[in-house]
Amino acid sequence: MSPVNETHRIRRYSTTPDLIAESLRDEILRGEIPPGQALRQEELAERFGVSRLPVRDALLRLEAQGLVHVYPNRGAFVISLSADDVREVYEMRVLLEGDMLERAVPLMSDDDWRRIEAAKLDGERSASGPGWVEGDWQFHRALYEPAGRPRQLAIIEQLRGTVARYTSARSALPGRAAEWLADHDAILEAARARAGVAARRRLAEHLTRVMEVVLARIEER
Repeated sequence: MSPVNETHRIRRYSTTPDLIAESLRDEILRGEIPPGQALRQEELAERFGVSRLPVRDALLRLEAQGLVHVYPNRGAFVISLSADDVREVYEMRVLLEGDMLERAVPLMSDDDWRRIEAAKLDGERSASGPGWVEGDWQFHRALYEPAGRPRQLAIIEQLRGTVARYTSARSALPGRAAEWLADHDAILEAARARAGVAARRRLAEHLTRVMEVVLARIEER
């Protein structure tokens, strides 16, 4: 792994597996650690000034988020996806997220709508910057949570994590931000009307458009 600036190091007294995972996750999403890159525990332990145990735990957290795969006796590697892999992930997302949204719409309370609106505003503020992916997820999460299906939500989060490094590139495509936000408005319009089937359809259209952008970037490379 290439040397990093000293400001990227995590001090021993504040290091936890979550902080290490967060630091590595940011670098993966920014493309500083490329797909297929080995993440060697001994190198990371030296870099962060810790033992290998918190590093191992951090890598397992990244694996749960769909960003890294840990192979027994081989080590951890950043996920690398083919075009077919991306299509499969997005087709699964369309099914799972669409089902979640359709279930959630008739159950949305006033408190849910306050959380959804707050997440929407936060997403709009970060739409053209590096925080886009997280803001987008918080918006979608707020939409899905009223369905009350935590296991399904966890699977969705993992699938989103698997393609996160590709979708994070949207921050470099500010011309697309208006399109994504218009999609969000269309989904919300249907949800407010308690039209679960229509909301699901608009979500599927949104995810399909995002998939096409990701596939185009993979082809460019």
